[in-house]
Amino acid sequence: MSRIRIVLALLAGCVTTSAGAAGWTLDPAGSALRFTATFENAPAAGVFRKFDASVQFAPDHVAGSRIDVVIAIPSADMSSAEINDAIRGPDWFDAARFPVAEFHSTEVRSVGGNRYLAVGTLTVKGTTKPVEVPFSWKPAGDVATMDGELAIDRGAFGIGLREWRSTKVVGANVEVRFSLRLRPGG
Repeated sequence: MSRIRIVLALLAGCVTTSAGAAGWTLDPAGSALRFTATFENAPAAGVFRKFDASVQFAPDHVAGSRIDVVIAIPSADMSSAEINDAIRGPDWFDAARFPVAEFHSTEVRSVGGNRYLAVGTLTVKGTTKPVEVPFSWKPAGDVATMDGELAIDRGAFGIGLREWRSTKVVGANVEVRFSLRLRPGG
């Protein structure tokens, strides 16, 4: 079993339900994790095709909530085989050495209405940094949708080395957008 599948399997099986927070299981077919960089000041969009999320969340018990996400880095797809090979290489994501990126919340806060903030750490390419991830929560019958976005400074994670370190051709920030369709359980 590949390291990516082992990490995803461990994540799916090891998260315990926090008091008061409901467990939710990711519906991969109804979920998306997208990113947009800038190349020569033009948007360059991509998607991660494989990721998993373990969500323990209840809007009325945010203190007991927890969000964990594991992303399979080799699944990054920018709709070009040449670009995909490049971004998986050592100057960018170095997917051979660092096959997963992970987000783990340490706190979830309500910021009003159906808006929340997941505070935690993001680990990409072996570097862990604190991040705050804003998201909305929309329940609808037996499913819920968690939507959000954040900007990540690629240089802080060592993404883009040597001549790619400069932000003149590839911009400093990468916008990450997610839409998670969740079902009760987990």
